[in-house]
Amino acid sequence: MHKYTELAQIDCSEFIEKKGNLSYISWASAWHILCEKYPDATYEHHDWVERPNGEIMVFCTVTVGGKSLKAHLPVLDHRNTPVKNPTVFQINTSMQRCFAKAISMHGLGLYVYRGEDLPPEEHIPPYKAAIDVMDLPIKFHEFVKNLDDEARDEAFNGAPAGEKTKFKQQWRTTLADAESQFDEYVNFIREGVEEEDANKVYDLVNDFTAYEKGVVWDRLTESQQVNVRKLLETIDE
Repeated sequence: MHKYTELAQIDCSEFIEKKGNLSYISWASAWHILCEKYPDATYEHHDWVERPNGEIMVFCTVTVGGKSLKAHLPVLDHRNTPVKNPTVFQINTSMQRCFAKAISMHGLGLYVYRGEDLPPEEHIPPYKAAIDVMDLPIKFHEFVKNLDDEARDEAFNGAPAGEKTKFKQQWRTTLADAESQFDEYVNFIREGVEEEDANKVYDLVNDFTAYEKGVVWDRLTESQQVNVRKLLETIDE
């Protein structure tokens, strides 16, 4: 059993806390449970990102068994609405909740974020999970990225006899389509920066999922990232 499956099957119900209509696991409980299973687990809080309108997004990476997953979370008020110009206390609270979210991406308590009361009893084989998102290149890219080596091998080699070659080719083709899409996004942003067209860049970035933002951002050079930030700061929201 690989790490994700093991952690996803842990019942965290006694550690669930409520905030309005939302349920979550406290960072302290999540970290305690994780370290009991994997004492070498580590985490890192990153510099938060402030948008031109004063809203802030925080980030945290949790590493388990050499697998690092990064989560993001906006700074929210008690109504779960993004806060403009938040206090240090509000930022710290969101950082800790982002920490718990990053832990959940490794499987521990993830079912809570899906609105479920108990962890799923049935394990969905990685191969079948891959099939479910194979027609969506970006989603498939994210799915593959979040698999550990064992689960990735299980998914890639999990097709029934007689379908393995076709499935593996489709796997490669879908990932290639996603890479092409990301390249198009990066080129589009670069053009927008060169043209100093803030709206062009903003309209694209604003439609990104958090995963798309992370992948595209990592493909920009440091100077390009600086130029994008400066350009977006000119947007009057």
